[in-house]
Amino acid sequence: MEILLVVTTLAVGVAVLYVTATLRTRTRQNTAPLIEGAVKNISGQLVATTAELKQKLQLMADELQRDREDTRLEVRKIQGRLDHADSRLSSVASQLVVELERLRRLGEDIGTHQDQLSEGLRQLDHQVAQISEATMQFPPVARARPETAAAQANGREGPAGVPGPARPADEALDSSSGPVAAGPGLG
Repeated sequence: MEILLVVTTLAVGVAVLYVTATLRTRTRQNTAPLIEGAVKNISGQLVATTAELKQKLQLMADELQRDREDTRLEVRKIQGRLDHADSRLSSVASQLVVELERLRRLGEDIGTHQDQLSEGLRQLDHQVAQISEATMQFPPVARARPETAAAQANGREGPAGVPGPARPADEALDSSSGPVAAGPGLG
């Protein structure tokens, strides 16, 4: 019985080895196409994904390039506008400086004219004061008789029938070279 048991054990061992070898071979035969299919499928997906990612990356790179070119164009436009604005500001500033200089000269001229007018008014005031003093020194003549008044009016005779001005103030007013005529703006 022992031999039978050893033979049976041996037969079972050979059968297990045969099943294992057959199973191994069949597993290889059955799983190899599945593995190869899975590898091919995954490789195809990787290639497609890689191509898609390359395409997206290229699109992004192209878009970035366009954005960079647009940005450069905008920068050039802005720089041109800034240069134009700077030029205009410089022009306006120089015109402003010219106008300020003109206003300064005009202010100086006005000051000079004001000084001249003040001096002329002072002289005129002095002449009016002189005329007032002259009229105060010689009081007005009393009413003369009608024939004397007519003679005085026609010939400008004095109070006693003497030809000539009736009063020194009249002479000053009638004279073209008198104190009033010598004032500013009255010559």
